[in-house]
Amino acid sequence: MKGGNELKENLLNRKTYKEIKKYDREQMENFLRTVYIEGFRDGVDAGDRTDFRIKLSQILNNTKGIGPTLYSRIMENAKEVE
Repeated sequence: MKGGNELKENLLNRKTYKEIKKYDREQMENFLRTVYIEGFRDGVDAGDRTDFRIKLSQILNNTKGIGPTLYSRIMENAKEVE
């Protein structure tokens, strides 16, 4: 589950699916807790990147000499920071 924000097409393979079906309550709680924590961390990471873009946008909008064309070019290059 670790990695980027992209959702894999096959999150669950057959072997893992069969294992999960056999979980008792405690195992299922631990599994779900892990899924939740990893998803939460991915969300925080995505939020950090979004916050960067918002802050950069605010700074650029308040900087004299940066018009729409230059602003667009900078923001396009900022996508590569991710």
